[in-house]
Amino acid sequence: MSSHNFPFAVRLIGFSLQEILAFENAFANEEGKNYGYFRLEDGNLQDPDLYIANADELKALVSLADLRPSDVRPALLIGRPGVELPYARIDRPFEWPALFEAIDNLVERRADALSRLEASDIVTVPERRRRDRLDLDLTDPVEYEKMRSKVRSDGIVLVVDKSPALRDYLSDLLARQQTRVVWVNSEVEAVELCKQEPISAVLINTSTPGIDPYRLSWAIKEKDSPIKIAVIFLVSKPFVYDLQQANYVGADGFLNKPLASHHLITALRKFLPFPR
Repeated sequence: MSSHNFPFAVRLIGFSLQEILAFENAFANEEGKNYGYFRLEDGNLQDPDLYIANADELKALVSLADLRPSDVRPALLIGRPGVELPYARIDRPFEWPALFEAIDNLVERRADALSRLEASDIVTVPERRRRDRLDLDLTDPVEYEKMRSKVRSDGIVLVVDKSPALRDYLSDLLARQQTRVVWVNSEVEAVELCKQEPISAVLINTSTPGIDPYRLSWAIKEKDSPIKIAVIFLVSKPFVYDLQQANYVGADGFLNKPLASHHLITALRKFLPFPR
C-alpha cells in the first residue's frame, strides 16, 4: 500500500489509449513503492502535481512547453525528443519500476521546492522562463475560437444547484477576490440570468434535479459572441463526463466533488480576472 493518503495527480500528454490504460492500471495497482498516483481525465480542470509527456509526439512537446512545468509542477519525458529540453527523461522501452522511481524523485523535489517557497513566504504565479522550446503552433481551430473570446472584467459566478449552500460557501471563498456569487436552481433561470447579468462563469452541479448540464451549457454559450462565459461541471458519481459531448456544447471542463477549495480557486483563475 502507498504510504500517502492523498495520491498525486498526473496529467498524461500525447499517449495512445492503450498507453493511458496501462498507466491507469499501474497507478491503480500501486506499482510505485513510495507514493500514490492517479491520472487526471481529459477535461478535468484540477491542476496536476506533475506531467508525463510522450517525447516521441511533437504536439505533446509543444503542449508541455505551453504549460510551463517548474520545480513545483515538474515534468517527465518518456522517449527521446528531437531537441534538448530541460525536463527529466527516461528512454523507451521502460520498466514500470524505473518510471515510478523517476516520478517519485520528481515529487520529492517538488516537496522541497514547496517547502522553500513556504519558508520564504513567497506567493508564486506562473512565470515565463527563458528556456529551449518548440516554437510551433499546432493549436486546434476550436481552441482559437476560445482564445478570441474575452472574459468580463466585472464578471459574476453563477451556481446552478438544488440549494444555495454552495453559493454561500463560494461567496465566503471568493470574498477576497471581490467576486459576486449568485444562485439558481433551474435551467430557465440560469439562461435568463446569463442574459441579464455580466456572468463570467457558471458552475453546474450535475446532480441537480431537472438539470441537463449539456443542454444548459449549449443554451448558455452563444455562437460568435465576443464575450466568454465559462461553463464548469461539478461532477460526482454516477455521472460520467462525456468529453466529446461536452466539447460539442462548449463546456470548459469539470471538477470532481467533493470540491477542494484550492482546486476550485485555481480552476476559476483560468476564467476570471481575479485581482492579484
